[in-house]
Amino acid sequence: MDLSGRRPVVSALLLILCYAGHSRGAATRPSLLIHNMDIDCKVTSRFAHTVIVAKIENRLDSSHEAVFDVELPKTAFITNFSMTIDGVTTVGTVKKKTEADAQYGRAVSKGENAGLIQSIGRKMENFRISVNVGARAMAIFTLTYEELLKRYQGAYQLQVKVKPKQLVENFQITADIAEPQGISFVNAVAGFMTNELMDTVQIDHSGNRAHVLFKPTLEQQRKCPACSETLLDGDFVIKYDVNRETSAGNIQIVNGYFVHYFAPSIQKRVPKNVVFVIDSSGSMAGHKIKQTYEAFMKILSDLPEDDHFGLLKFSSHVVTWNDSLVAATPDNIQSAKKFVGKMKAEGGTDINLALLSAAQMLKNAQEAKILPEISASSIIFLSDGDPTFGETNIDTIMRNVKRAAEGVATLYSLGFGADLDYSFLEKMSLENGGVARRIYVDSDSALQLQDFYKEVSDPVLLDVTLRYPNLPVTGLTQNSFKYYYQGSEIVVAGHIDSNAIDVLIAEVAAQGVTDPFSVRVETDIKEDVEAKKEQKYIFGDFTERLWAYLTIDQLLTKRISSDGELKENSTEEALRLSLKYNFVTPLTSMVITTSEESAGPKTIVAGKPKEEIKDCYNVSVWLPSTSQQIGYIVTHSCSASECIVKVFFLFLFTPEHVNGFHAMLKLQSYNMEDVADLSRSAPGSLLRIRRTFSHPVSPFARTIARSVMLRKPKPLDCSSSHLLISVAAITEKICLEISEPQDGVINLFHSSDRGITVNGKLSEGESGFEKIGLVHKKKMATLEVTAENITVTKGRDTQVHLWTAAAPGLRVARKEGNRLVVSLEPGLKLVISLAQTLDLLKLQVESKRADSNYTIGLVSHVTSDNDIIVTFGDIIIQGRSLPSQRSCLCDVTSFGVKTASCCVALTVESDELSAGAPHLLHSLFDIPPAINEQN
Repeated sequence: MDLSGRRPVVSALLLILCYAGHSRGAATRPSLLIHNMDIDCKVTSRFAHTVIVAKIENRLDSSHEAVFDVELPKTAFITNFSMTIDGVTTVGTVKKKTEADAQYGRAVSKGENAGLIQSIGRKMENFRISVNVGARAMAIFTLTYEELLKRYQGAYQLQVKVKPKQLVENFQITADIAEPQGISFVNAVAGFMTNELMDTVQIDHSGNRAHVLFKPTLEQQRKCPACSETLLDGDFVIKYDVNRETSAGNIQIVNGYFVHYFAPSIQKRVPKNVVFVIDSSGSMAGHKIKQTYEAFMKILSDLPEDDHFGLLKFSSHVVTWNDSLVAATPDNIQSAKKFVGKMKAEGGTDINLALLSAAQMLKNAQEAKILPEISASSIIFLSDGDPTFGETNIDTIMRNVKRAAEGVATLYSLGFGADLDYSFLEKMSLENGGVARRIYVDSDSALQLQDFYKEVSDPVLLDVTLRYPNLPVTGLTQNSFKYYYQGSEIVVAGHIDSNAIDVLIAEVAAQGVTDPFSVRVETDIKEDVEAKKEQKYIFGDFTERLWAYLTIDQLLTKRISSDGELKENSTEEALRLSLKYNFVTPLTSMVITTSEESAGPKTIVAGKPKEEIKDCYNVSVWLPSTSQQIGYIVTHSCSASECIVKVFFLFLFTPEHVNGFHAMLKLQSYNMEDVADLSRSAPGSLLRIRRTFSHPVSPFARTIARSVMLRKPKPLDCSSSHLLISVAAITEKICLEISEPQDGVINLFHSSDRGITVNGKLSEGESGFEKIGLVHKKKMATLEVTAENITVTKGRDTQVHLWTAAAPGLRVARKEGNRLVVSLEPGLKLVISLAQTLDLLKLQVESKRADSNYTIGLVSHVTSDNDIIVTFGDIIIQGRSLPSQRSCLCDVTSFGVKTASCCVALTVESDELSAGAPHLLHSLFDIPPAINEQN
């Protein structure tokens, strides 16, 4: 980021204040001066509560923009933000993400100033807000966030990003740590530390308490005695660990919530069996393949001899180093290194075949009794791209891999770079008991690979279960784990439902390298509570907030790996807890509304960013029939609003075909589907293929690169539609808006055989129905539905049912809360629901029939068509092509539906589907005129 001084900026954790006239050399006074920068961290039993305060002064006679730009760990949840500008305090509020985004959209539509906070880095993510600070005014920014510190390679790590970009009169980082088990060691390091700065770090450590203070003076911050530039630029990291023993762990109980920490000191590791699956496709060429080589040289060297391993590389095909897993002997390690050293990047990406081959290799070794009976099996999968060869449907690949790996191995995926479908790797790994990690293309890529492998290289316990046999517990977080790795920690939390329990008993059962592992711990609840009071914990409700943090984190993970009702339930509960405990999570956002004299009101939405925004793209290509395709590689890089897609083709051409190249690219996402003619976009380089293939290659073999830029539209909102229709002919739901006078009556369905007609009166000013009427001619009955009541008339008998009351005598339909279900025939039903505003009706139609009796009426023309076709920008109904929008990110909540995988939205007039015959009627119980004539 270039912050050259043209824009005054204040930031903390990445705390930046740039100012006009920034200079090197002699010390100068900035126009926006940071008086105080205070970062206060309080850690109670691994749960960290961090408050960042920055106080600045505008020393000019005119207003200036200040940008508060904070880097915080990805695992943290923001819980509070406030700013005081010239004595006026504004406090952020946490809202449901969709509501926050809607508020942001309304501010933009009204022409108000608005800012949307969305950014992400390698280990940190940004919170950023800009405001105008008046002339000679003061501004104070305060941000609070919380996180559970995870144990990694035997230590907890509290990381603070320090980058003030100017000398700060009062700068300090304070950390107070309280650990009931006792603190075994604590230290602090920073990449920018000089010997003199190191002397300013104070560490006081005694028993279960530690205090760390970093408070450099103005002179100590300077790069040189006469410099105005600061030395403070980088990470300040505090590492510590607690005292341990071979036990069932430590339990903390506060206000009815308990947290159980389990990390025994065990020296004997369980042997592991691992198959390394390495992508060697063409997109790995250059830096990636070099860094992969360096990383695997180190990883292979560190394999213990009691481990077994296999190794395969893949591109358009799979090549194994050895047909079976072998022991990690020095000779085998040396041979494997030579195999890795000869890897070349070429061909496509057959992920499906590679992972199935790895799973089969482990299965064969298990069946052949080659592996130790007690051991941990895993697949380490490294790739930089999406599947382009063999099976390319990611849903099919995930099903295949889950079937092959179940009971065989845990899958760990490493996504190399930014041009891959990370969500695919993440979901596939979670479904198979593992995790995914992004590897950033940088000078330290090899170290990133090595560090990840260290996390999973030393299993010491298998099938770990933590139980609480005498305890009525609700909200228990995950308590069963496939492995416990040396240097890590297992954390379980829950709520004790009874005040009558005096002792909390915890039992841990697992499998060790030779014998079953079983330990037990008892904690006197009353004594523990009194002990906590005496210790004056840093923030007393930490167990409840830690439980909420852990529960939300696990629900969000379950949301990624699940589908259907389980995904919906996980999302709802995570959202509820996020709002209750004021956490900014992927489901919530923080809304800050400011009032600036010079620019008017300003709405800022601070949302937790996704890992990446390119996780939903499938690409297919139409190729010239005059060429012989060997393969193609697709990459794409996206910003918040657009994607640049590049396709690299490899063909066997005759010379004249090179200039006559023509291909079509189809790009699909959850919220977009578009087609681009690559032959019309700017061509990339024309390169001669010099690599050796397994078959003869024509001298005219070439790669041709084409790129195209495609705009990314916003998610599709179906709230303006009158009907939501599901039919058997297509998988998408149809969001249908009717373009007619707002008080018009539309014939929706009619069947002369059944003598039933359904009409709807459009609501004035809203996209819904004021009334819906049903006429049953044979039974001489009518049904009238409004937002106030449901009226059934049969002959002279009339019954009126309120929406708010039960309707036991209602036979023609079934009432379910704010929904009325009407069955027109087997396989065809209507769901009439009260809209969220409660003053109009929405109508859902669900048709599963291919031979409906209803063939007349606006909606009948849709449900009776068995040949509906969805194309790019159009839907074909009854042979008519109608403009439409297709999306797989649809908001259909206005119909009372929680989720819809994909939908098509279109607007029609009443006569558009019926060869000019209108469906407009005079009254709610009219029968279409054409029907009267026939009868």
